[in-house]
Amino acid sequence: MKTNKHQTLLLVKNAFAVRAKHLVLQFNYSAGTARSYLSYLARQGLLERTTRGYVLSSKGRDRLQFFGVTGCTSFDCPICIDQKAGHFTCPRCEHHLPKKEAQIKPEWDFLVGVRNAGVYCPFCQKLIFTKKQAQLIGIPNEV
Repeated sequence: MKTNKHQTLLLVKNAFAVRAKHLVLQFNYSAGTARSYLSYLARQGLLERTTRGYVLSSKGRDRLQFFGVTGCTSFDCPICIDQKAGHFTCPRCEHHLPKKEAQIKPEWDFLVGVRNAGVYCPFCQKLIFTKKQAQLIGIPNEV
């Protein structure tokens, strides 16, 4: 089984903290490869090293949320096959928003609060992507 960031970050999330031995057991890595890969993810800012092992950083949690909505870049990731089907999935209500209908809504300043610019679920109004994330994916602005 080929592993990728998505599967490794999910393992860290579910285990709360991992060490190289966890990757060895889960993905059949050698001990050196597992240590190297955890260090690589830490240098990218996705993991933080603690006394318990490696834990998710805030950037790692954001990346997992992003993977949960869009899927990762690995073409054969079994976790992401549904996300690559032509729609985005809302993390709250699991509504499937077709990619062709997704638009970046502008910022609104209400009397009681501010809605930041981004892509929102049409049913539950949960933020799916920030404006910056949506622009990176190529989602157009609302007209």
